[in-house]
Amino acid sequence: MVGKCPEWMHYCYSGKAWSTATLSIGGSAMFVVVVTVLVLFILFLKNLHKLLHMRQHYKIFATTFVCAALRIPWWVMNMVTYKDNSPPAIAIQMLNRICMLALYLSQSFYVQTWLRVIIALRQYKGERALKIFFMLMDSVVSILLVIELIYRAFDTQGRNADGQYSALYTLGIDFIACSSLLTCVVYIVIGSTLFYKLKNYFTCTSKTILGFISVSVLLSIASLMRCITLFYRPVTGKHMDENAYAVLCYLLPDIIPCFTITMMQLIVYYGEQKKRVVLSRTNDDMEYIQ
Repeated sequence: MVGKCPEWMHYCYSGKAWSTATLSIGGSAMFVVVVTVLVLFILFLKNLHKLLHMRQHYKIFATTFVCAALRIPWWVMNMVTYKDNSPPAIAIQMLNRICMLALYLSQSFYVQTWLRVIIALRQYKGERALKIFFMLMDSVVSILLVIELIYRAFDTQGRNADGQYSALYTLGIDFIACSSLLTCVVYIVIGSTLFYKLKNYFTCTSKTILGFISVSVLLSIASLMRCITLFYRPVTGKHMDENAYAVLCYLLPDIIPCFTITMMQLIVYYGEQKKRVVLSRTNDDMEYIQ
């Protein structure tokens, strides 16, 4: 148990069973993501702002930044347990939901960059249907999570004598778990389609395909991990170890996609810069020939 209640912390109930290592890694990792995203955003804005197909990446930067930036105070506040329905307790839960929504949108926006490769092929005719599907999916998930967020802000019931929250609160948790499962399914479906296209229609090296598979697997595992953890107690009727819960529901499902997606944006940046260098050299050669 870490984080004993200071005397000045009036709303503190007790220390928390999350280890110092878990709290430290969570906060530090999100700080690294925030700094990296800011640096990449500046680089994209400075060098790639004229490229229309790069606009999607700004959405990824914004949502990833919101998730990582709000997770930092969230990890700090989770050093202790607060009294039910106290301002800090409500603030932690609201920060958690905003972070989960931002991460969900970040992953959705990132998957949509994969669609550019699929749609680029003449053989694929479902461009409009896919765009509508993602627009509806993102809108529905966002609206429902915002509704649940507003409900939590004004809910004064707290937990009952058995330590259980209200049915609507539990329903909100189940919805978050389902949205994680939906993200996993989307990764599998879209990822499998893109893998098929890369393998059969594009001249891609084995390294490129292996890298894509690795990213798909990592992101799918992270989403599935959170889903299973959130459904663990309702399905089994047992409470998971607190520290294991923190790692499997928050630490890894946040760190894996945030770092993976951010690193992929870095790869995109260097790839676009390389294209610019090659194009510049080609233009110089053409001018020399003329």
